[in-house]
Amino acid sequence: MKLVTNFLRSLILCCAFSLSAQPLNIYTEEWSPISFSVDGKPAGLAVQVVEEIQKRIKSPDPIKVVPWARGWKMLTEQPNTVLFTMTRTAEREQMFTMIGPVAVGTTNFYALKNSGIKITSIEDAKTAKAIGVYRASVEERLLLELGFTNVAASSAPLLSAKQLMKHRIDLWCNANLTAPSILSDAGASIDDVESLFTISANHLYIAFSQGTPNEVIEQWKSALEAIKADGTFATIYHTWLPNNALPMQTERIGLGH
Repeated sequence: MKLVTNFLRSLILCCAFSLSAQPLNIYTEEWSPISFSVDGKPAGLAVQVVEEIQKRIKSPDPIKVVPWARGWKMLTEQPNTVLFTMTRTAEREQMFTMIGPVAVGTTNFYALKNSGIKITSIEDAKTAKAIGVYRASVEERLLLELGFTNVAASSAPLLSAKQLMKHRIDLWCNANLTAPSILSDAGASIDDVESLFTISANHLYIAFSQGTPNEVIEQWKSALEAIKADGTFATIYHTWLPNNALPMQTERIGLGH
């Protein structure tokens, strides 16, 4: 009986180790300067933070830059999957485990400068001809939940920015953290637009799918805390967002918390 017990204990430990040692599928999106790709390689603020976490916990799993809708699909369907960055919402806290924040900003309505458009409330924005958003993003979901019927979704934030510059949409709904970089890629400048209305705060996290081992999530959280404590996070953050305040706290929210 003792031999059987010892065997079962060893088998459980072996299975637990195998589970925690499983490779992670790690996804991010084209959303400069938070995350994007250069010559097929991931780059950006959040990418550098995640790479630093991986370095410290000796995780070799590659980061893949994919459309947000694909990353979301993988996160909702597969265990051992990471997607970053994800805006915190009450709904998402019921679906995933998240650590962070790795960045904090706001979600705004942007219009071309001197457009004459006035937005002082959510209801005002509903009268716009069309509002550009990134398909399957938190912005699109938020507007649809608020009853907007004038949402024009595109497959990439850059396309929405280009539509705004070409007067094909009245408003662009995007985060203040990424708007300047996206507009630059569109051949424009943040000075060409104006923020008319702030819809919500935008706290960005690293999300883990259901079924990802708790010890893996805790390992990532501890590494993020260490990065923030020793100044590495500040160096990375100010490289990309030199004028923005640092989110120095680290928390775990969502499932299993």
